[in-house]
Amino acid sequence: MLIDEKEQEIISRAQSNPGSFAPLYDHYFPKIYSYIYHRVQNPQLAEDLVAETFYKALANIKKFKWQDRSFACWLYTIARNQVIDQFRRQEPLPLELDESKGELTAPVVNNPEEKVLSEVTKEELLKAIKTLSSEQQDALLLRFQEELKIKEIALILNKNEGAVKALLFRGLKNLRKKLEGGDYYEAV
Repeated sequence: MLIDEKEQEIISRAQSNPGSFAPLYDHYFPKIYSYIYHRVQNPQLAEDLVAETFYKALANIKKFKWQDRSFACWLYTIARNQVIDQFRRQEPLPLELDESKGELTAPVVNNPEEKVLSEVTKEELLKAIKTLSSEQQDALLLRFQEELKIKEIALILNKNEGAVKALLFRGLKNLRKKLEGGDYYEAV
């Protein structure tokens, strides 16, 4: 993992020589790919969006400044904007809630029987997730899948920490209500 001082040095070099961006790409690629993949659930689309994210980061590296935002937050913000732009162009693909881990994951089905049972569960989960606001979906994914801190999520979503906590609380509460009661339309 890159430490802040070393990361600052690498960013400084990349701002004057774009060829020095490679260590940042190598370090952050798996994290950004994971975040985007869990939002779009399509490996090819995720790869395209990750490529676009890093292209935009490299193209704008000279604009990055160390203030109240880390480089990771800046990258996640770019990635989130790529996903939002993609969702505007097309419908998102379904996610499943892995209750044992408390995270949204891609469905894994190996045999036909599991596939049929999974489709029913996936349909219910998809209905429940689709009723959450986009911000609630983002907040939950960034917190539980990407394991970011509230402060980092606040920077990415451009909200204060209290608003992020409220989004997380309401998102989990709404998702729980919808999944337990099957009431996909009234729990919003």
